[in-house]
Amino acid sequence: MANNNSKRISSTRKKAVNCLLFTAILTVSVFNICYFHYTDNISQHGNHHNPLGLNKEEIITPKSETKAASTKDLDKNNPVNKSSNVEEQRQHSVADLSCTKYGGPPDEVASQEMAFWSDIPSDAKYYSPFHHGQKGVDNDKYLTFEPDHGGWNNIRMAMETALVMAHAMGRTLVLPPEQRMYLLGKDHFSFNDFFHLDSIALEHDGFDLMTMEDFLKKEGVTGKLTDTKTGNVMKPPNNKVDWSDDNKQLFEYLRTIGHVPKGWNPNKCIAAIPSSTSATDIKELRQTFDDIVHEKDGRKLPTYEDFEGKPTPVDAPLKERMREMLAERKNVCIYDAVMQRSKVVHFSVDKSQDARMLTHFYAFLFFQDWKQDLWTKRFVRDHVRYVDEIVCAAARIVEAVRERARKKDASNVNGLFDSFHVRRGDFQYKKTRLSAEELYSRSKNELKEGGTLFIATDERDKKFFQPLADKYDVCFLDDFQDKITGISSNYYGMLDQLVASKGRVFYGTWWSTLSGYINRMRGYYNAKHKLDGYEDGTMESYYFIPDDKKDQMTKYHAVKLPLYMREFPTSWLNIDKGIEEIAQISE
Repeated sequence: MANNNSKRISSTRKKAVNCLLFTAILTVSVFNICYFHYTDNISQHGNHHNPLGLNKEEIITPKSETKAASTKDLDKNNPVNKSSNVEEQRQHSVADLSCTKYGGPPDEVASQEMAFWSDIPSDAKYYSPFHHGQKGVDNDKYLTFEPDHGGWNNIRMAMETALVMAHAMGRTLVLPPEQRMYLLGKDHFSFNDFFHLDSIALEHDGFDLMTMEDFLKKEGVTGKLTDTKTGNVMKPPNNKVDWSDDNKQLFEYLRTIGHVPKGWNPNKCIAAIPSSTSATDIKELRQTFDDIVHEKDGRKLPTYEDFEGKPTPVDAPLKERMREMLAERKNVCIYDAVMQRSKVVHFSVDKSQDARMLTHFYAFLFFQDWKQDLWTKRFVRDHVRYVDEIVCAAARIVEAVRERARKKDASNVNGLFDSFHVRRGDFQYKKTRLSAEELYSRSKNELKEGGTLFIATDERDKKFFQPLADKYDVCFLDDFQDKITGISSNYYGMLDQLVASKGRVFYGTWWSTLSGYINRMRGYYNAKHKLDGYEDGTMESYYFIPDDKKDQMTKYHAVKLPLYMREFPTSWLNIDKGIEEIAQISE
C-alpha cells in the first residue's frame, strides 16, 4: 500500500515538473516572437539610430498632438485628433508631406500646393570636411547655442544659423532645453515641436543631433568638460542635467566650458568656412578678403548697387563670390585651427559682448567651396521646414481660400488670391503702422479690385481693415477656424506665413522677419516650379513702406545690412547646381 502511494506521488511530481517545463518553454517562445517582431519594427523605422536618445513616443509625437488627445472638449470625430498610429505620423522622409492622417487634404494635393522643398537622396550622404565621416561613430565635438531673445522668426533664424554651422564644422548640434518663447507664451517648446529635426538627423549621415540633457550626462557629469581658461574640470552646477525650468546658470556654464568665438557678429564680419582642414585654405580665405578690402586688384570696394540685377554666378571664383557677399563688412571670421581643435564651440546671446545671431545663415556663412555653399542652402530648403501638422493645416486653409475666390469670381478657375502681412501689435518700427486707407492706396495698383485678399496680421480688431473690405473680399485666419480644430494657437503665426506665401501678389512689412520668411518660401516655390521670375530670383512681392523699398523683391539684390530686414534671393537662386558634383564627393 505504501509502495502504491509512493508511485502515485512520484507520478504527480513528474506531471508537475513537465507542466512547469512546458510553461517555461512556451513563455520563452512567446517572448522571442514578440522581441524579434518589435526589433524588426524598430529597424524598419530607423529608431536604432535615434539621435536624440528619446523613446519612440517622444520622437514621433508632436507636443500639440499629445495635448489634443487628452483635451475633452475637442471633437473626437475630427480626423485631426485621431492618432491611432503615432509612428506613421512622424517617421517618414522629410521630403514627404503626409496630410491624410491630419485631416487632409490628400497628400498629392497638399504637396503640389505647399511643397517648396525637393528630395535629393545624394545630398543626404554628404559630410562636412571637418566631420570624422563615419556613420554610427560618436562625434566628440559639439556646437551649443543660446536661442535668440526675440520673437519666433528671430529665434528660427538663429536656430537655422546654428544648425548650418554645426554641420559645416562637423560638430554635433546640442539643442537648448525647452523654453518659453516670446509671443509663444502659452507653454514651453523645443525646436522639435516645429521642425522635423529628429528625421533630419536620421536621414543625413553628416548631421548629428543631441539634447542638452544627454550632452550633460555624457560629457558634463562625467568630468569630460573643462574650463577653457584654467583647464580645470567643470561639471554642471549641482550636476544638474535638466534645465527646462531655468537656463541662465546653464548658459553661464556653457560659456565657461565652450570656446566662445570673439567678434563673430554677423553685422561686422562674414564667417568663412574653409574647404578642408589645411592651413593653406585658411590662408587663402584671409588673403582673398584682404585683397578685396584693400583694393589690391585695382577695383574699388564693392557696393550693394554693384550687384543690382546682376547676380554673381553661384560657381564663380572665390574672390567674385566673396565680393558680392561682403555687404561692406570690414572683417572676416574664419573657422580656424583653434576653433577646429575645441571640443565645444558655444554661441551666446550677450549684449555686452555684441553677440547675437540675428541673421540669415546664408548672409553670414561664406563657404570657400561653392558646392558646399549650395548644398547648405538646399539642406535648409529641403529639411528645415515646418512639421506636417502645421503645413497640412495651412494646406486646408489655402484650399478653402481658393474655393472662396472661385465662388467670388467664376472666371477665377485656379482660385487665385492676393495676400498681405500687416504687422501692428508691439512692432518696434512705428513707421510701418499705416492706416487701412494707406494700405489700400499703396497696394491697389498691384491688386485685383474685388478679388479675394488674405490678410495675415496680429491686429485683433478686424474692423480696422474695413476700408480694405470695402474694396476686396477680405479674409483672415479667424475665418477658417473649422479647418484647424485641435491645432495649437501657438502655430497660428506659422499658418499665417504659409497661407500668405501662396498669394498671387504679396505685400509685406519691411523689417519684419515674418514677412521675410514668407518671401523666402515664395522664392523656393517659384524656383521649384519655374514660375515667373525664377531665373533671376525675383517675384511679385512688395512692401508697403518705405517708399524706396516697395519693389525690392522684383529685382535681384545682394545681401545688405541690416541683414534681418528682408530675405535675399541668393538663398534660393540656382541652388540646385552642383548636385552631381556633391554626389561624387559623397560616394
